[in-house]
Amino acid sequence: MLLMVDERPGAVGYTERVKSPLSQSPAQPTVEEFLAGAPPQVRETVEWLRALVRATVPNCIERVYPGWQLIGYRVPHGKKSHYFGFIAPQGERVALGFEYGVRMSDPHGVLRGTGRQVRQVEFTAPGELDLAVLTALIEEAVFVAIHRTG
Repeated sequence: MLLMVDERPGAVGYTERVKSPLSQSPAQPTVEEFLAGAPPQVRETVEWLRALVRATVPNCIERVYPGWQLIGYRVPHGKKSHYFGFIAPQGERVALGFEYGVRMSDPHGVLRGTGRQVRQVEFTAPGELDLAVLTALIEEAVFVAIHRTG
């Protein structure tokens, strides 16, 4: 599946490029720049997950966080946006992580992690988990991020 990305600010699938005081460069790297040194299988898996996240949450805001070595996702809601998840290449694996994963139901038992907040699913190739399961996880992650308290 090939998804076209509109690069105009505010467009569905727009990748945000902002200046960061934590960065030596004047702008955040693009996803392509961020993935430039990754193995082909990792790039393919990241692109597959990016397409899935954007298809599930069309109005999401995507941003590379080079210090955290990940691509983060926020969803606009009212006057705010809420950080709900990330895609993080980790060696030969790629994690699809959920910021408030500990609060998610995980009926299929696929989320991993032992920390107090974040949970993730790891992939070595596209399609390793049923799309319906992944879509439900992403939708729940957005819901939990928007409705969390404390």
